[in-house]
Amino acid sequence: MSVQEPRASAQRLGPSAVDRLPANVRCPGYDRSRLTPGILHLGVGAFHRCHQAEYTDDALEAAFGPWGIVGVNLRAPDLSPTLGTQQNLYCRELRRHGDVERRLIGALVETISVTGEDGDLQGGALAGALAVASNPSIGAITLTVTEKGYCHIPATGELDLGHPDISHDIAHPETPVSVPGFVLRALAMRLAAGRPLPALISCDNVPDNGSTLRSSVLCLAAKIDPALRDRLEREACFLNTMVDRIVPATRPEDVAGFAEATGIEDRGLVVGEPFRMWVLEDRFNGPLPAWDRAGAMFVKDVAPYEILKMRVVNGIQSNLCQLGVLSGIDFMADAMAEGVFSDFALRTISREVVPHLPAVPGIDVSAYVGETISRLKNPALKHRTLQISTDGSQKIRQRLLEPLRAALKAGTPCGGLLLGIAGWMKYASGVDSAGRALEVLDPFAERTKAVAAASGGDAARLVEGMLGIEAIFGTDLAQNGFVKDRLADLVADLGRRPSREVVRDFLASQTA
Repeated sequence: MSVQEPRASAQRLGPSAVDRLPANVRCPGYDRSRLTPGILHLGVGAFHRCHQAEYTDDALEAAFGPWGIVGVNLRAPDLSPTLGTQQNLYCRELRRHGDVERRLIGALVETISVTGEDGDLQGGALAGALAVASNPSIGAITLTVTEKGYCHIPATGELDLGHPDISHDIAHPETPVSVPGFVLRALAMRLAAGRPLPALISCDNVPDNGSTLRSSVLCLAAKIDPALRDRLEREACFLNTMVDRIVPATRPEDVAGFAEATGIEDRGLVVGEPFRMWVLEDRFNGPLPAWDRAGAMFVKDVAPYEILKMRVVNGIQSNLCQLGVLSGIDFMADAMAEGVFSDFALRTISREVVPHLPAVPGIDVSAYVGETISRLKNPALKHRTLQISTDGSQKIRQRLLEPLRAALKAGTPCGGLLLGIAGWMKYASGVDSAGRALEVLDPFAERTKAVAAASGGDAARLVEGMLGIEAIFGTDLAQNGFVKDRLADLVADLGRRPSREVVRDFLASQTA
């Protein structure tokens, strides 16, 4: 059964089905019929629905206000056959080992899909989305568009002016196709109408995410209208945030299991872990939902929290996911269930990453690392190693390369980080140690596979070619002889045998 296939035995979720949900499914503690739009969200994927939307539901229960969410997808998936047909109601299911907790989320009041599944524009959808974004009732524009949605150069964070979507938006700013272009157009429309600007809140795992969005929007504006760029620099407020909750892609088995347990078919179902965290920069002068009463933290400086999360939680994920793929392990929890991989994760984070983390107010880093290991071992979460590996070129800088640079600068151990980076290089080459083709889902896949083909199986040449991709690695690592030699040895080893054996021998070679 696919997520789109109806179940004849279960009623489809929607307003008429709410009363049929079991009593143990928590429903919104506010009158949803009174809810009006106040947030526009770009990128209505599983993470947003299980994180910011749930926080907003909690905030509405704590202090009701005009904070309904209008979700906009500029790219597939088309939300019409899932959320649209359920009047934007959906449930989120939290799992930890054998415990399951279900909740109906009501904060999402409208969804707009600009393109259909075939990628073609849906008539009037872009204009409708821009009209909502430019409406003065929208007090916040939030984003979860993944790293590549910012159209930036991963190694520098600067806008990629050669990106085809950016080229289009420079030529046709009134009909944008990129996220920076959409945000810029919405802000321009509001200023032209004399309307106040909303808070712009990035919720992606991008370094200095709000600042990165700001840089992309201002750079694009400079190419279109320098005067607009100057005004936005003065008046627009882009907030940095840190978000945390593990939310795998919903599987057909999840939808089927929910229907069996509740008698209701929910095609918008999302599944996540109980843990959640949200830290926002506290410098927007306008009103926002009472997210702080829902447990979100408003702080002056998000950076320490961001670095902690990216280098520990995401760092472990990226350090292991490709090694898991290379060993034929489908799910992250299954990788962490193997002692060799969980020991490698803990050893690398504790010895190579933690010593270079900044102080994080209110956080016991040692306890945070322990909790992270426990979270990643949760067998109830089916988080695919291939899903985590997706778009790795956009993630590797903040998760592995910056920790590596910190260790190199301090002269401290970095072998585990180098092994994770070698795992990415081997995965990005498109072939595993047994010669089987790997599915490489990455904006740089064509280039990395070309580098591998040109290397002729020589690990040193492959490493040199990979490090030569400046948009990913910058220029410093290619000039470091130790890094190049060690990566070449590790890539060669990963080409000869399964990664779990390479990791096992790496651990054996380390001193306590």
